[in-house]
Amino acid sequence: MGLKLRIALMGCLIAAAAFTAAEAYRSIVPKGSDIPQEVYAQFLGQEEEAEYFLRPCQGYVAVYEGKRDKTPLSVTDIELNNLRGTDRALVQQGIPVGDRRELLALLEDLGS
Repeated sequence: MGLKLRIALMGCLIAAAAFTAAEAYRSIVPKGSDIPQEVYAQFLGQEEEAEYFLRPCQGYVAVYEGKRDKTPLSVTDIELNNLRGTDRALVQQGIPVGDRRELLALLEDLGS
């Protein structure tokens, strides 16, 4: 086999491997903003009676007292980049939290 043919064949194999790897990665990692409706639906009825909200603040998960509050009560050490894609998207939309016990449980879950 000629050298040019071997180089062309190797280039095709490398391109096919890169394409396959990229498609495999896209199939297992959801986009950051893609939340299945049934996942977020569990929080929809809780917004009115929620005491706290988990939302992002400068790349970290923060606890807010109200949905519209601009200043967080506290900013956790949980980085958004370290969260799973679904959890990150939920935090970016705002997770309503009913009481302090639920808040602590959610923060523990997100932090682990």
